[in-house]
Amino acid sequence: MNEPNPNIRRREADLYSNNVEAHIIADMLRIESITTELKEFKTDTKSRLNKIEGWIISIVGLTFTTLLAVLGAILYKVFI
Repeated sequence: MNEPNPNIRRREADLYSNNVEAHIIADMLRIESITTELKEFKTDTKSRLNKIEGWIISIVGLTFTTLLAVLGAILYKVFI
């Protein structure tokens, strides 16, 4: 079988051990990127939910108004 060269493994280990600061900075940038995406998702979701809330309030208001109009018409026909 082809076994990896031990020199390559040693070089990779040296690279990672010598660049700990670079890895920390890269991780911090990833965290910042994820945080930014979450904030954008939060604002987008909030605006979408506000639109849905507006539609639901409109539908309920229209339904309630229609119900009152129908009941008014029925009461008018019955008593007059």
